[in-house]
Amino acid sequence: MHLHGHHFRIVERNGRPVPDAPWRDGELMGSGETMRIAFVAEEPGKWLLHCHMLEHSAGGMMTWLRVT
Repeated sequence: MHLHGHHFRIVERNGRPVPDAPWRDGELMGSGETMRIAFVAEEPGKWLLHCHMLEHSAGGMMTWLRVT
């Protein structure tokens, strides 16, 4: 998963807390995995959230995040 325009911290992976995770703009995820992230949405605009695997993005693993 890659989030444009912002940095995030992983706070939970697969329902388990992730203490002291570093700030980043992307993270590898496995099939069926879940992640809860925290970030400050302070950059206004339309930002892409997507998978870097082109076949996955083409298959719908992307969305827009609008910050107002």
